Amino acid sequence: MKKVIQCPCGTVIEGRDDDDVVRQAQEHAKQVHQMELSRDQALAMARPA
Repeated sequence: MKKVIQCPCGTVIEGRDDDDVVRQAQEHAKQVHQMELSRDQALAMARPA
């Protein structure tokens, strides 16, 4: 199931499943916000697309 995360910075992250959206969210958090994001944190923000 497709998932989407709306980052507070305005970036929208869309993934084809949990693993994909978590990977993209973790990359975004590290590159843009210089922070580590756990799988649980990412999934807590994810919603069905």
